[in-house]
Amino acid sequence: MEQQIHTNEEIYLLSEKNHSLDKAFELFRLCYRQSAWDEANRIANYIHVTADHMYKSRQKWGDIVSLNQRLKRPLVFYFGYSYLAKSIVFQRQGLFEQARGYVAKYADLGWYKEPTKEDMEEVERFKIFAKANLYAIDLLSGNKEILSEYKEFIKENDEETLPGLINILEAANLNKWNVDELLYEHTQQFETFASLEDIGNRVYYTILLNQLAIYNLNHLRYGGAIDYILEFMRIAVTINLHKELITTISMFEAIRSHATSEQQLKYQNILQGVLLSEENISNYIHVNNMS
Repeated sequence: MEQQIHTNEEIYLLSEKNHSLDKAFELFRLCYRQSAWDEANRIANYIHVTADHMYKSRQKWGDIVSLNQRLKRPLVFYFGYSYLAKSIVFQRQGLFEQARGYVAKYADLGWYKEPTKEDMEEVERFKIFAKANLYAIDLLSGNKEILSEYKEFIKENDEETLPGLINILEAANLNKWNVDELLYEHTQQFETFASLEDIGNRVYYTILLNQLAIYNLNHLRYGGAIDYILEFMRIAVTINLHKELITTISMFEAIRSHATSEQQLKYQNILQGVLLSEENISNYIHVNNMS
């Protein structure tokens, strides 16, 4: 059975056994996968308002929550995540200064009163997230000078390698940079990324494939671009990335004449059972003539 929770602007369908903050967390992740940024922004606001209300209530009354409505994470996590979510929304919309402002908020959660050991662990985690995301924002803003520093950062933090490569490729595609040397250094890791089974990591991997396809298109490497497009499509079908799949199909169709017979056959096999639609190729692509 589900119940409807009403907020000022939106309605969330929540499982009886999950706290509204945990459900909102999952909804934001879903919106991220679907690039639904308006809804993602509303959810980020909801997380912050709800966490703030709980924090103030705890300060006044203590932790009075029914047993089946316990949070899955420390409360400070949801403050940090609400700021991180806002920064992501602005970053994905190209509003880098606004994104930078929210990164500063989750970089400093030291105001949280009477923190437990778990709270402090979350505070430290968000400091690392903030450092990584500031690098990403600087790169996307066109600051190539920090690329070497960022490369060292992702080498020292294994969990940042996959999102880090995505950030570098996005920046390269936006700013027309050549990052061949860096990609060559990480070639062997691509197979590792392909074997990741967690849904979050698989979504990250499809984003990487998409950016690799765009990067190869920008450098007129059609064979490589098609291989990445096909790998993206193969995975996207299994995890229901419909909007992104349509965009990638459009990318393939734009350079279909460059595909080998084997690539054409693989494309047709992937499309079996998939409902086709049309959408423009990503704005990141700078190639003028792909015929």
